[in-house]
Amino acid sequence: MIKLSKEAKEVYKSVLSFEKVKTHLADHPQDRDKIIKYVDEIKGDYRFGLVGAGAKFIDKTFLRLYDGVNLELPEGFDIKELQKKYHLILVPNHQSHADYLALQYILFTYFRMPVYIAAGINLNIFPIGPFFKRCGAFFIRRKFTNHLYKIAFQGYIYHLLKSDKVVEFFFEGGRTRSGKLLSPRFGLFSMLLDAHTKFGANSKPLMFIPVSLAHEMIPEERAHAKELSGAKKEKEKPTQLLKLVKLANKKLGTVHVRFGEGIVVDKYDEDLKEKTQSLAFECFRAVGKGMPVTPTSLLTLVMLDDPQGAMTWKQIEERSKDVVEYCDYMGIPVTKSLKGETHGQSLKTAMDMFINNKKVKLIKREKLNQVFYSINENSRTHLLFHKNMILHHFIVAGIVNATWFNIFNGNIKTEAQLSRYLVTKRKELKYEFYLPTVKEMIKQASRIVEYATGEKIDSLNDALNFPPEKLYAIASKVRRFSTAFSYIYEAYFIAATTIKYIDKEEFTEDQFLQVAKELFEMEIEHGRVVKYPESFNVPVMKGSLNYLMNLGVITKLDSKYAVEDMEAVGALIERFARDVNDQVAINLKFGR
Repeated sequence: MIKLSKEAKEVYKSVLSFEKVKTHLADHPQDRDKIIKYVDEIKGDYRFGLVGAGAKFIDKTFLRLYDGVNLELPEGFDIKELQKKYHLILVPNHQSHADYLALQYILFTYFRMPVYIAAGINLNIFPIGPFFKRCGAFFIRRKFTNHLYKIAFQGYIYHLLKSDKVVEFFFEGGRTRSGKLLSPRFGLFSMLLDAHTKFGANSKPLMFIPVSLAHEMIPEERAHAKELSGAKKEKEKPTQLLKLVKLANKKLGTVHVRFGEGIVVDKYDEDLKEKTQSLAFECFRAVGKGMPVTPTSLLTLVMLDDPQGAMTWKQIEERSKDVVEYCDYMGIPVTKSLKGETHGQSLKTAMDMFINNKKVKLIKREKLNQVFYSINENSRTHLLFHKNMILHHFIVAGIVNATWFNIFNGNIKTEAQLSRYLVTKRKELKYEFYLPTVKEMIKQASRIVEYATGEKIDSLNDALNFPPEKLYAIASKVRRFSTAFSYIYEAYFIAATTIKYIDKEEFTEDQFLQVAKELFEMEIEHGRVVKYPESFNVPVMKGSLNYLMNLGVITKLDSKYAVEDMEAVGALIERFARDVNDQVAINLKFGR
């Protein structure tokens, strides 16, 4: 007979005392052993000594691939003091399998605090599964179709709160392949809130701490890029973590981890489902707001805005400084290494990493006495990941840039036209990013105008009466973001053109993607609109279908799409072609 540890006994006792488990066992006592078996599959078994040994192993192996970890905490942050007042739940975003190692390493090294981390069941494979369990991982299945498994897992969440464990889970539910934050999954949020309601009014409140995690390079970038281009997703395996050791000839830069202010949940005045969803998106927005602009993400933002990505170092540095200046004014987080005298050296270090990893090449033009930095064409999709990490910070700046151009050329003359234009531009990006409300967007746009002109304004509508010199001042300040979203608009142009080209009553998603890829390849080689090689990527193309459905241009029934308004398709083709070409005109006018 196996002798149970004290901790295992406590886990079983807590789970079996959970209300839903007790209710089920009252009617089905024979299911007790099955529930215990599921708990054994799920539960973590944190061993402080093993985690310490793991941290030393990381120091000697994996950290050789990295330049270190940059941890930023809110002022006065003391996690041990917070734990006395709250049940703590950490909610980071998820970019790489290396996140598991990075976060547990940080939490042990800096805080010496056991943390229980939700991990996919695919990682619970010998020999790495038992090791992860002893490092605090508890395992979760992708689907909760089995009722006994579901209540066993809910009971384990109840145990973690009851025993005052610090809990951590990746709120997106999986790794982002594009670099953009994924919409939050509600499951663990719901279970934590539900379990918390069982403790009564005198229990400690919950505190969800958003954690913004940014890698300067990720080990899986090649696989992610293939998936963006249409390759099938590789089945996640624990051995993918071990592939890090094969990257000895690469440098992966710094891992930036930024803790945000805690979000406290105490009272449940609203419906639990509504509370769950609002909490999940509040954490999502907080993580997005805290995502720092890093040297590599800044470089990719600047260099990918040029279709060829060939720029002098002076151009790169000047444009990067403009972006950082904008970030400082708008309160967008920037790594300390990009501020002050270290700005240039940090960019050079990041550029050296790109060159070493064969993402960027040097082009010497002796007659011009110039050296150009050019992105390797097959690396543009790889680097798009890093640009996408921070692109949400500049949505309103990009929209203001397009708005200015339309005010200047006379397309927008009235308040009604201005409001309609802003709403239209917001809708275009709705399926790519979680956007601010229209009200928030107008407020942020007004602040951008004040930043550009140095003057306070009563309303964004004041811009309609600006003289040319003020309009030029605005354009000059936001010109760095004029083509930041061009690859998305080009993708939408491809999508609308594909719908027109298919010219069938019904089509499948696969048919759409196949035709879209062929049209993209023709356009990139011979066309007049598409210039960016990264314009065709599967997530954006799928998002374009959702956008077209929202407009009522197409509908979906079962697995097929049907065209509802071919005339509107033609109008969209013209509009997106015009929008993309307008950005080219802005660039020529201001000599980016």
